[in-house]
Amino acid sequence: MATQGPDKAIFLLVGHKSDLQSTRCVSVQEAEELAASLGMAFMETSAQNKHNVDLAFHTLAEAIQQALQRGDIRLEEHCGGVRLIQIPRSPPRKQQPGPCQC
Repeated sequence: MATQGPDKAIFLLVGHKSDLQSTRCVSVQEAEELAASLGMAFMETSAQNKHNVDLAFHTLAEAIQQALQRGDIRLEEHCGGVRLIQIPRSPPRKQQPGPCQC
């Protein structure tokens, strides 16, 4: 994670499609070195096999929460800051038969 600039932003470098090893263009070592040079964490994900997808979002959300608690970033009224929004949970939808499970 990194905080940068006057408004402080939290960054996480995410490599995607980690399940496609045969078509890899950037090595893990290269990505880790880039992230380190930019002062942020690196994580690989794959939506295909759900590897680290939730973890990436949780990691970023936790870093934002910690930055808020430390006072590194502030809640703001305008769109440039962090806003807390309470979203009511909907009841789970019944899955329709067929190949799509969305």
